[in-house]
Amino acid sequence: METFKILAEDGKARVGKLKTRHGTIETPFFMPVATRAVGKFIGPQDYNLLKIKASISNSFILYLKPGLKVIENAKGIHKFMNCKNVMFTDCGGFQVSKESFLKEQSKKGIFFQNPMDGSTHFITPKKSMDIQQKIAADVAMSFDDMAPYGSTKARFELALDRTHRWAEESLEFHTDKKQLLFGISQGGFYKDLRKKSAKFINSLPFDGNAIGGVAIGEPLDQMYLAIKAALPELSKNKPRYVMGVGSPRDIVELVSLGIDCFDSIFPTKNARHNTLFTSEGPINIDKAIYQFDLNPIDKKCSCYTCKNHTRSYVRHLAKYKEAEGMRLKTIHNIAFMMKLMEDLKRSIKKGELKQFKKEFYKKYKKKK
Repeated sequence: METFKILAEDGKARVGKLKTRHGTIETPFFMPVATRAVGKFIGPQDYNLLKIKASISNSFILYLKPGLKVIENAKGIHKFMNCKNVMFTDCGGFQVSKESFLKEQSKKGIFFQNPMDGSTHFITPKKSMDIQQKIAADVAMSFDDMAPYGSTKARFELALDRTHRWAEESLEFHTDKKQLLFGISQGGFYKDLRKKSAKFINSLPFDGNAIGGVAIGEPLDQMYLAIKAALPELSKNKPRYVMGVGSPRDIVELVSLGIDCFDSIFPTKNARHNTLFTSEGPINIDKAIYQFDLNPIDKKCSCYTCKNHTRSYVRHLAKYKEAEGMRLKTIHNIAFMMKLMEDLKRSIKKGELKQFKKEFYKKYKKKK
């Protein structure tokens, strides 16, 4: 079965079609993060209203709570959440970088500590595949080892070796033929390791390839070094996924380099901290200039927030840190990301991506 087909190209950028058991999704796309099967201050009903194309949850977190029996009882994550979009699950390897989760590592897997009750859980590629298949998302991720930013080259090499071994084991133990499985390349911020890992992961029969271990606190130039080193080694005929990147400017740049899929807490975290994305550039809604402003956040936006509330009201809620304010701001920023992806696809189909980038960069300037 052909799972991915390229429909249009403009330079290195492309529009494609990814087929999953819960429908076909057009690439490139951005996934809001629903770590615990819900976002922060936003839920499945909002996802459905926003017509979100895809979202991602963390399989290890869901394994801890509510537990696999609860999700299996609902016949999978879609029915459990009552969410219609395509669902990805991450393997949980990212939690290696968090002290509250990591207890010990070995060649066979990772000993995680449950921060809620202190219990220890040994996760192997086989266990990770079992978890993700029982959650029944549309796309699962291979089990990997992600060394934190600031690690030595020796630590990144160790993570790469484990990631490669675990990738092969993930394929061996992934038996749900209706669920897609993506491989994850690692390598830290070293060109040679990035090229080596991407080449190895690309050689395996995954349905898609991901670049992991970026957007974890490194300077922007190092992030691009890692991605640009890996990208030439990844097949054009499979979807390419950069994990963790969600800055509007970075997404525009990476789409132009040939990336198809993104996920990040960046838009929702920014919303909670009062930075809202608009067609004229980002604004800080808590500023005094918006106290009496009766315009919507963005006149060109048709999201629930912009259709129903003013900048003045949203600022008022933001000042008091009201939960409804958090929700309204989050809805807007996610809506912006959805529209951005549609605009990118449209510009690629028309062969106008270069002009789109030029105009977009005027409003979303490069960070110094």
